[in-house]
Amino acid sequence: MLTNWKKFFFRTTQPDELKQLETATAWLGYVPQGGRADFAERVGYPGAAWAGAFIDCVFHDAGLVIPSVTYPASGLAEFIKDRRVTQDPQPGDIVFFSFATGDPFSSMHVGLVADVREWETAGLVGTIEGDISSGLAKSDPSLRGVFRRVRDGHEILCFARVQPAPTKKEETAQPAHTIDPRRVQPGRRNKDIGHVQLALKEVTGLRIQVPDLFDRSTQHAYARWQRMTGRVGADASGIPDRASLQLLGERTRKYKLDATSS
Repeated sequence: MLTNWKKFFFRTTQPDELKQLETATAWLGYVPQGGRADFAERVGYPGAAWAGAFIDCVFHDAGLVIPSVTYPASGLAEFIKDRRVTQDPQPGDIVFFSFATGDPFSSMHVGLVADVREWETAGLVGTIEGDISSGLAKSDPSLRGVFRRVRDGHEILCFARVQPAPTKKEETAQPAHTIDPRRVQPGRRNKDIGHVQLALKEVTGLRIQVPDLFDRSTQHAYARWQRMTGRVGADASGIPDRASLQLLGERTRKYKLDATSS
């Protein structure tokens, strides 16, 4: 029953514990001006459906790493590979919906779980979503922005669990190996690449066929890592850059970058 949902949902989202909810809440009421959403511009797809781009930007701004869901289907595939999908939602999860938004290039919709207190009893979940109408009575259905919604379980494919941010202990642990990012490039072979391969093995499941060689398998694995960190298109080519190399080292503690290199 929805009779008391306004009183029930969204009383608090505990933003101090869930940074992504605090970040998403700050955008409530946002409506693109001139038909161009800031989120789509940021991920490099201006004019495209931007529900997934909104989620990517929210998690990036909250300092959390997720597979890119700018194209929700590919993002969901990454979560499935990592075995991080569930039917038991928690606040802060990403929710994938089984309905399309009407955009001919969009196969599914995506949002952020904000409240689950009626999930067990009524099959309802409170969300924050982008590129959606408010759903309120007498509202303009063509006015799309960032709004709270209440969704029924029949509309939902699954939920994706987000990995927590590193603890302070993890952040201060120092890896033993230092690498020069200029040496980590496709076609090259050296020990620095070997340390990157070990890191990729941990986060993507790379099977190292030729140790220390940045071959096609390594490049494909590195492209997947880039997609996992929210990159899309040309930014997920599998060619390492300093920022993604540093993040991979920080996540796995397999290496750190040489501070003197640029």
